[in-house]
Amino acid sequence: MALIYIIDDEENMCRVLKFSLEEDDYDVAYFTDPANALIKMREIYSANSQCGPRPDAIISDLKMPQMDGLQFLSEIKRIDTSIPFIIMTAYATIQNAVEAMKEGAFDYILKPFDPGELKLLIRKALEHNRLIEENACLKQLEDAAVFIGRSKPIISVNEMAESVSNSKTTVLITGESGTGKELVAKLIHKKSERREKPFIKINCAAIPANLLESELFGHKKGSFTGAVSDKIGKFELADTGTIFLDEIGDMDLNLQAKLLRIIQERQFEKVGCNKSITVDVRIIAATNQNLQKLISDGSFREDLYYRLNVFPIKIPPLRERKEDIMELAEHFIKKFNAEFKKNVTAISAEMKNFLLNYNYPGNIRELSNIIERAMIVVRGSEINLTHIDKSDFPENSHNGEAAKDIIEKPVTDISSDASLEQIERQHIIDILKSTGWHKGKAAEILKIDRSTLYRMIKKYDITLQ
Repeated sequence: MALIYIIDDEENMCRVLKFSLEEDDYDVAYFTDPANALIKMREIYSANSQCGPRPDAIISDLKMPQMDGLQFLSEIKRIDTSIPFIIMTAYATIQNAVEAMKEGAFDYILKPFDPGELKLLIRKALEHNRLIEENACLKQLEDAAVFIGRSKPIISVNEMAESVSNSKTTVLITGESGTGKELVAKLIHKKSERREKPFIKINCAAIPANLLESELFGHKKGSFTGAVSDKIGKFELADTGTIFLDEIGDMDLNLQAKLLRIIQERQFEKVGCNKSITVDVRIIAATNQNLQKLISDGSFREDLYYRLNVFPIKIPPLRERKEDIMELAEHFIKKFNAEFKKNVTAISAEMKNFLLNYNYPGNIRELSNIIERAMIVVRGSEINLTHIDKSDFPENSHNGEAAKDIIEKPVTDISSDASLEQIERQHIIDILKSTGWHKGKAAEILKIDRSTLYRMIKKYDITLQ
């Protein structure tokens, strides 16, 4: 039951509104002097207070002899900025009501009004606050996922992220898909002195090479076909903040050279412009690939690697921190309880056994997906094996040998005079066949991002079956 405060110097008005709102099951308290309401609020918010719950919404008249509504609003916001504040006002003072909106009031209502109109406004205010609180809770739960656990590997990741946060040092985060590389990057940013500045993310694998340069550095109008206006690039947007370059291993060699210059000189030029732009940007890069192997293959610059790898952080796969699995599972249950309006409090013994012994090729993201599916279909307070589709999990996914067997034993023999591209094409086809043309599983076995697999399928004109 929501608690509503009414503040109006006319007691009859307070009584009428109290009676009307209590008909709709609201709990109502009223004050004819805003100073008394402030005393009550300060008592509620004082340390170790036993003065009852805080109000869920406040309805206040604008014109009052003791203290006007704007002053009262200002004092309330000093105590709690989250309480929805609705102003009651006459037509003659509508400009003041607009001023109240600018100062943080949720809305205003003109006197005289129908009680039903006020009730509708209260419902909107309460729903608005509920969504804000729910989204904040879900965001906090989501961002916390990678840092949950007591295993030595994850404690080490947390300590390293903490120690590097307040420097300008370039960080390289490595780890398999789904381990939480972006969350570590966000943690570093949030703990740094740049926390109030922009955090800009770009996935280097998700954007075609011919467009990535414009995305990173921006372009001038007319610099190429389709450039109908000037564009600000991600590096310029991230000025004074942090830029997160995800899947850095997929970046084109030409762009790697330009990135190297930014790291060295903090300068770049927009596409189609000769004027250099200087930025103050903290660079965090991430990849699920072996960059040293890419260097050997000639697809990644060695000098860029050493510039990026100043402070490396390797995130362990979930199979190497199995002691954290149940804590993570319980975390996701809390998250989806809030999101789906469920009240799941337990995991069956069989489900726990499955979760602890599964190999998680998709890491934390896959564990989240498993719990999410179970939470969608569960009707009671316990999730169990009937709430997941076991056909989604290969029988040998518990021992980790399947991927190794597939890689070591190709389905198709290739002639010794085949080109490198022919070998690569056939290998991708073999992996796709072995997974039943499941692109997500194939990408995990190939140790590439799914978007990279899509590009290779298109490049080699592979027909999906």
